[in-house]
Parts: sequence; C-alpha cells; structure tokens
Amino acid sequence: MNKGLSMKQIFSRNWIAVAIGNILLFLVLAVSQPAFLQITNIMNILAQCSLYGIMSVGMTFVISTGGIDISVGMTAFFTMTLMWRLSSMLPVWLIFLVAILMGCVVGLFNGVMAAVLNFPDMIATLASMSILRGVGYLLIGSAQKFVPDELRVIGVSRIGIIPVPMIIMLAIAVAGAFLLSNTRFGRYVLAVGGNKNSAIFSGLNVVKIRTGAYVLCGACAAIGGIVYAGRVGSISPSSCNGYEFTVITAVVLGGTKMSGGKSSIVGSVLGCIFLYLVENAMTMLNISSYYQTLARALLMLFAISIDTFTTYRNDISVRKERRKRFLEF
Repeated sequence: MNKGLSMKQIFSRNWIAVAIGNILLFLVLAVSQPAFLQITNIMNILAQCSLYGIMSVGMTFVISTGGIDISVGMTAFFTMTLMWRLSSMLPVWLIFLVAILMGCVVGLFNGVMAAVLNFPDMIATLASMSILRGVGYLLIGSAQKFVPDELRVIGVSRIGIIPVPMIIMLAIAVAGAFLLSNTRFGRYVLAVGGNKNSAIFSGLNVVKIRTGAYVLCGACAAIGGIVYAGRVGSISPSSCNGYEFTVITAVVLGGTKMSGGKSSIVGSVLGCIFLYLVENAMTMLNISSYYQTLARALLMLFAISIDTFTTYRNDISVRKERRKRFLEF
C-alpha cells in the first residue's frame, strides 16, 4: 500500500482541520487547568455538548442539500414545553415518542414550505422558528418551569462513567454517517446539494429528498430537546435561544459546504466539541458571556468565509482547467 497516498487521503478529509483544532485546544486547557484532565470533567463536557452534536447531525443533512434550518433551537424548545405539558397525562416513554414525532412534523412543515412551495429556506424556517417560539410560550407561560424527575432520566443517566446523552450523540452520529455515506438517500442528498438541476435531469425526486432531510433535522432537534430538558432540569422562555447559529457554525467548521454537495458528520460533531471547548476555556478565564456570544459570531463568520473562499478557489480551478482543455482542442 502506498503510504504517501494514504497520508494524502487522511489530510484531504474535510474534518481534519477541526480535529487538529480540538487537539490543540485540549492541550492548552490541559496545561492551563490541570483539573480539566479529570475523566469526570471530560465526560461532563461531552455530555453538555451532546445537544449540539445531536442537532448538528440533522443540520448536516439539510445543509448538504443546499438548504438551511434556523428553527432547530425553537424546535428543541417547543419539544421541551410539550413534554412538560404532557408530563401529567401520558407515560414517559409515550411522551418521548410524541416529542420526536412532533419534531418530525415540524421538519415536514419546513420541508413542504422550502421544497414544495419553493419558499426561500431562510424565510420558511424563520417563520417556523417564530411559530414554535410562540406556541412554546403559550404552553409554559412566562415563568420558568421545572422538568419532572421522570422526564430527566435520559439527560442525567450514566452507563458506568459514560453519560447517556454522549452515547445517544455517538449513536446518532454513527447512524447519520452511515446514512449519508452508504445509502442511496445519502448519495441523493449530496447530489441535490452538488447540483440541483443535474439531480432533476437525472430523475431524482428532489422535493422528497429535501423534505426528508428537513424531517431528519426536526427529529434530531427534538431528541436534542429531550436531552436538554433532562440535563438542565428546567425550561424558561429563553431556553435554546441562538442554538441554531451555534449548530450551523459547528457544521460549517466541520467541513460541510454551505452551498451543499459536500459534508461530514464526523466534522460536524467535532465542530460542536470545538465550540464548546472554546466556551469552556472562556468560562475558565472568567470572560463575560457577552464576549462569548461575540466569539461565537466571529467563529461563524470565519467558518463561512473559509467556505466561501474554498468554493471560489475551486471555481477558479475549474475555469482554468476548462480553458486549458479548450485551448488544447
């Protein structure tokens, strides 16, 4: 086997940059804060960023089709408020099932608006975000509500020292990576994102594929809401505000192209871990939460700038190659 080729393949993977960033940031935190290396602290960090990781898997599918979903934070919030409202009416397992199904319904609603009615994805999901926020407020009112202990079982449980939310995140990430890389649906998702017109001419049902991606995203957001409610133990009107931008940033940092056609589930999850480590580092340094918000915004701009520059550079390379072939002809 050609070792040089193998190394080239490794470093050409679109998640390698964020993986290196995680390693460097981990080393900095380990040196500056010796307590950071405690296994319980590492497990807690992974459990706390599991919400972002779960949501990022669904978001990766949507962005891979060339779309975007800015309603995922409010989908998680709506899921939590619905769980709280149903807590005295239904058994726990049925509440979780209803929550996930409602996440799918939200995703279907987004998919119909974006793929069937051809609303701009941003506008469609912005409308959905506002609707979900309003319904969530109606379900819990203006005061903070505490989640019943039976609904917290997923968020606080552990298998040995491993938090259940971390296991759920890894399971969903593995399933998402397999679905994207080894199934017909995954190949079609990337084909639609790569070139929508070519996908249509090839006979692909673009509407069904895009809608399916939104449904998957809604389901992941709902599962994220279940995890969040379990870990935090309370719901307030400000819960999950701005989570969609953190998730989008993580997905783009992980190597998924905003224009679609190229993605990495592994990179998306690593991007979530990187953002949480940055937040954790700033908290350890007693940096104000306002600066943390600014840092997240700057990281989002950086990720999108890199994505835009890479796309532009690739377009230039394609044009040069076509010009060269034309001149040779």
